[in-house]
Amino acid sequence: MPITLPLARHYYETRREVLAAGGEHVTPWYRLTPDERAVAVTEAVIILEAVRRANAEHAALLGVALDDADSTAGPDVAQV
Repeated sequence: MPITLPLARHYYETRREVLAAGGEHVTPWYRLTPDERAVAVTEAVIILEAVRRANAEHAALLGVALDDADSTAGPDVAQV
């Protein structure tokens, strides 16, 4: 997945900035070891999966809501 490396970098740096605002020092992205970068990329994969699941859930709930609304709205005027 080519998108995971840029996402990992941006997520890591954003997280680092937030933590720095709270007084915690975190190593910059460009100084991470290969193992530390691998952990960050794994976190990006987890984030992408969470977003995919949230989108699927939202689509399913929206689909159910639309189906329910269609069945309770009565006949379509064009069909009458």
